[in-house]
Amino acid sequence: MKKENLYNLKKMYKDIGQNFLINKNIIKKIINIVKPKKKQTFLEIGCGTGLLTKELYKYTKKIIAIDIDNKLIKFCKKKYKNIKFIKKDILKFNFLNYKKKLRIIGNIPYYISHKIIYKLIKNYKFINDIHILVQKEFANNLIQKIKNKKYSKTTLIINSLFKIKKIMNIKNYFFKPKPKIESTLIKLISNKNKNNIKDINFFIHITNNIFYKKNRKIYNNLKNFINIKELIKHNINPNNRLNKINIKKYYNIVNYIIKKNKNF
Repeated sequence: MKKENLYNLKKMYKDIGQNFLINKNIIKKIINIVKPKKKQTFLEIGCGTGLLTKELYKYTKKIIAIDIDNKLIKFCKKKYKNIKFIKKDILKFNFLNYKKKLRIIGNIPYYISHKIIYKLIKNYKFINDIHILVQKEFANNLIQKIKNKKYSKTTLIINSLFKIKKIMNIKNYFFKPKPKIESTLIKLISNKNKNNIKDINFFIHITNNIFYKKNRKIYNNLKNFINIKELIKHNINPNNRLNKINIKKYYNIVNYIIKKNKNF
């Protein structure tokens, strides 16, 4: 890398306040795990300085590399002239513009990981699989078993539409600037809506209601949507807490509520 470019990059690290994966061996390892194919289209979230994009480009030219920061986009366009970089906020990205299902990859910013995950969940119909780097603690929360006390509403919602797997932890010294925490590469594969969720936005709304006070009896959290007789009809004890309910029964009752409240 030229001294001028190196200087600009160092200044960028400081100005932007993001953590970039800079270890080329780790980047190659991630690409080997992802196994990109020539005809597949990738959406890279947060292309940063373009190092991951550059490695991905060796396998497929169909890359939508986006970043919200204009300085990074200008830097990448200047350095990697054959790759298409777009200044774009992932939270405003329109998946409807793409006919083929996308493969998602990226080192996403820690502070909006939760929002990005929900953006991807809501657009599951347009996604084949996801490989993203997130904060280690956040990853550990996402992969909790449904009946584990630490599992969250996000865990439940993700598991309704994706199979999630922890791939590997990545030490903080592989990033620049060096963050205080470690990162984890996670993989999400679409389960093709095997749980037959009828309306993902309403499903999220109901699940948010239930998790508002997770340890309450389930009927108390659902009484605005359903009565006790209906719960019993679906073989759910109204006095049970959420962690006592079979997950399949949970999906069934939520789909019933969605159907019942289709004009919500």
